[in-house]
Amino acid sequence: MVHLEVFSGDPPCAGCVAIVALAERIAARYAADELTLTLYSGESAMAKFDEYGLACVPAAVVNGSIRIEGMCPTEATLNNALREGGLCLK
Repeated sequence: MVHLEVFSGDPPCAGCVAIVALAERIAARYAADELTLTLYSGESAMAKFDEYGLACVPAAVVNGSIRIEGMCPTEATLNNALREGGLCLK
């Protein structure tokens, strides 16, 4: 199982809105035992944000490894990060 965590600001910037939509679209293709998605935003996410040592949003973490930070990736880039995390792409 691959775990994708996405961090967004509150209020979200355009990049945050885009990465959340992208992550939700990708996650919808997979069963719960293949890919899980956790969305974090605003102050309630600060403990997890600090735990990873993130500096800015939007950000994506795959299986505990920071893969994207400070920009919304293309679908291909996020898929690459998920594949490298062990997901068999659909």
